[in-house]
Amino acid sequence: MRISTRGVYALEAMLALGSQPSGERVSIRKISEQTGLSDSYLEQIFALLKRGGLLVSLRGNRGGYYLARPASAITVGDIVRAAEGSLNPVNCTDPAAPGCERYMDCLSRPVWNLMEREIAEFVNEITLDDLHRKFAAWEQDSQMEFFI
Repeated sequence: MRISTRGVYALEAMLALGSQPSGERVSIRKISEQTGLSDSYLEQIFALLKRGGLLVSLRGNRGGYYLARPASAITVGDIVRAAEGSLNPVNCTDPAAPGCERYMDCLSRPVWNLMEREIAEFVNEITLDDLHRKFAAWEQDSQMEFFI
Protein backbone atom coordinates (compact mmCIF):
# COMPACT_ATOMS: atom_id res chain seq x y z
CA MET A 1 0.00 0.00 0.00
CA ARG A 2 1.22 3.45 -0.83
CA ILE A 3 -0.19 6.77 0.35
CA SER A 4 -0.14 9.30 -2.49
CA THR A 5 1.01 12.90 -2.22
CA ARG A 6 -2.66 13.81 -1.92
CA GLY A 7 -2.88 11.90 1.38
CA VAL A 8 0.45 13.24 2.64
CA TYR A 9 -0.43 16.84 1.76
CA ALA A 10 -3.93 16.50 3.21
CA LEU A 11 -2.37 15.62 6.57
CA GLU A 12 0.10 18.54 6.25
CA ALA A 13 -2.72 20.98 5.49
CA MET A 14 -4.89 19.70 8.33
CA LEU A 15 -1.97 20.01 10.74
CA ALA A 16 -1.46 23.59 9.59
CA LEU A 17 -5.17 24.34 10.05
CA GLY A 18 -5.23 22.61 13.41
CA SER A 19 -2.36 24.77 14.64
CA GLN A 20 -4.56 27.88 14.35
CA PRO A 21 -6.59 29.12 17.32
CA SER A 22 -9.90 27.27 17.60
CA GLY A 23 -12.51 28.48 15.12
CA GLU A 24 -10.14 30.88 13.36
CA ARG A 25 -10.73 30.96 9.62
CA VAL A 26 -7.65 30.54 7.47
CA SER A 27 -7.22 31.26 3.77
CA ILE A 28 -5.77 28.80 1.32
CA ARG A 29 -3.06 31.37 0.66
CA LYS A 30 -1.96 31.28 4.32
CA ILE A 31 -1.92 27.48 4.38
CA SER A 32 0.01 27.52 1.10
CA GLU A 33 2.63 29.85 2.57
CA GLN A 34 2.87 27.77 5.75
CA THR A 35 3.19 24.40 3.98
CA GLY A 36 4.82 25.33 0.68
CA LEU A 37 2.00 23.62 -1.24
CA SER A 38 0.41 25.30 -4.25
CA ASP A 39 -2.94 27.06 -3.87
CA SER A 40 -4.50 25.04 -6.70
CA TYR A 41 -3.45 21.68 -5.23
CA LEU A 42 -4.69 22.74 -1.79
CA GLU A 43 -8.05 23.68 -3.31
CA GLN A 44 -8.39 20.15 -4.69
CA ILE A 45 -7.39 18.61 -1.38
CA PHE A 46 -9.67 20.91 0.63
CA ALA A 47 -12.61 19.94 -1.57
CA LEU A 48 -12.02 16.29 -0.59
CA LEU A 49 -11.58 17.15 3.09
CA LYS A 50 -14.70 19.28 3.04
CA ARG A 51 -16.67 16.46 1.37
CA GLY A 52 -15.31 14.15 4.09
CA GLY A 53 -16.79 16.39 6.79
CA LEU A 54 -13.41 17.49 8.16
CA LEU A 55 -13.39 21.13 7.02
CA VAL A 56 -15.84 23.99 6.89
CA SER A 57 -15.43 26.88 4.49
CA LEU A 58 -16.94 30.33 4.56
CA ARG A 59 -16.92 32.70 1.61
CA GLY A 60 -16.48 36.40 1.73
CA ASN A 61 -14.29 39.01 3.29
CA ARG A 62 -14.03 37.20 6.62
CA GLY A 63 -14.12 33.76 5.02
CA GLY A 64 -11.68 30.92 4.99
CA TYR A 65 -11.38 27.34 6.22
CA TYR A 66 -11.50 25.85 9.68
CA LEU A 67 -11.76 22.39 11.22
CA ALA A 68 -15.28 20.96 11.30
CA ARG A 69 -14.53 19.23 14.63
CA PRO A 70 -12.00 19.74 17.39
CA ALA A 71 -8.46 18.52 16.58
CA SER A 72 -8.91 15.88 19.28
CA ALA A 73 -11.82 14.38 17.28
CA ILE A 74 -10.08 14.17 13.88
CA THR A 75 -7.82 11.18 13.29
CA VAL A 76 -5.11 10.56 10.74
CA GLY A 77 -7.38 7.80 9.44
CA ASP A 78 -10.21 10.30 8.84
CA ILE A 79 -7.87 12.53 6.86
CA VAL A 80 -6.23 9.83 4.76
CA ARG A 81 -9.58 8.19 3.97
CA ALA A 82 -11.05 11.56 2.91
CA ALA A 83 -8.07 12.21 0.63
CA GLU A 84 -7.35 8.70 -0.64
CA GLY A 85 -10.75 7.03 -0.47
CA SER A 86 -9.57 3.88 1.27
CA LEU A 87 -6.82 2.46 3.44
CA ASN A 88 -7.32 -1.08 2.23
CA PRO A 89 -4.13 -2.72 0.96
CA VAL A 90 -5.99 -4.76 -1.70
CA ASN A 91 -9.43 -4.56 -3.30
CA CYS A 92 -10.74 -7.76 -1.75
CA THR A 93 -10.75 -6.20 1.74
CA ASP A 94 -12.61 -3.10 0.52
CA PRO A 95 -16.39 -3.53 0.81
CA ALA A 96 -16.90 -0.78 -1.78
CA ALA A 97 -14.70 -2.51 -4.38
CA PRO A 98 -16.04 -4.96 -6.96
CA GLY A 99 -16.08 -8.56 -5.72
CA CYS A 100 -13.29 -10.97 -6.49
CA GLU A 101 -14.27 -14.26 -8.11
CA ARG A 102 -11.64 -16.05 -5.97
CA TYR A 103 -12.89 -14.55 -2.70
CA MET A 104 -13.95 -17.87 -1.12
CA ASP A 105 -10.85 -19.75 -2.33
CA CYS A 106 -8.22 -17.07 -1.65
CA LEU A 107 -5.57 -18.43 0.70
CA SER A 108 -3.98 -15.01 1.29
CA ARG A 109 -7.19 -13.12 2.12
CA PRO A 110 -6.73 -13.51 5.92
CA VAL A 111 -3.35 -11.75 5.63
CA TRP A 112 -4.89 -8.80 3.77
CA ASN A 113 -7.80 -8.61 6.22
CA LEU A 114 -5.41 -8.56 9.18
CA MET A 115 -3.22 -5.93 7.50
CA GLU A 116 -6.24 -3.72 6.82
CA ARG A 117 -7.39 -4.00 10.45
CA GLU A 118 -3.91 -3.19 11.80
CA ILE A 119 -3.50 -0.16 9.52
CA ALA A 120 -6.97 1.12 10.39
CA GLU A 121 -6.42 0.62 14.12
CA PHE A 122 -3.11 2.49 13.98
CA VAL A 123 -4.28 5.54 12.02
CA ASN A 124 -7.60 5.75 13.88
CA GLU A 125 -5.78 6.13 17.22
CA ILE A 126 -3.72 9.19 16.24
CA THR A 127 -5.52 12.55 16.35
CA LEU A 128 -4.44 15.94 15.06
CA ASP A 129 -4.24 17.01 18.68
CA ASP A 130 -1.84 14.13 19.44
CA LEU A 131 0.39 15.17 16.55
CA HIS A 132 0.42 18.80 17.65
CA ARG A 133 1.40 17.85 21.19
CA LYS A 134 4.17 15.54 19.96
CA PHE A 135 5.44 18.15 17.51
CA ALA A 136 5.43 20.85 20.18
CA ALA A 137 7.41 18.58 22.53
CA TRP A 138 9.88 17.74 19.75
CA GLU A 139 10.25 21.40 18.80
CA GLN A 140 10.89 22.36 22.42
CA ASP A 141 13.51 19.61 22.80
CA SER A 142 15.28 20.66 19.59
CA GLN A 143 15.65 24.23 20.87
CA MET A 144 17.46 23.19 24.00
CA GLU A 145 21.01 24.45 24.21
CA PHE A 146 23.82 22.43 25.64
CA PHE A 147 27.03 23.89 27.02
CA ILE A 148 30.25 22.20 27.98
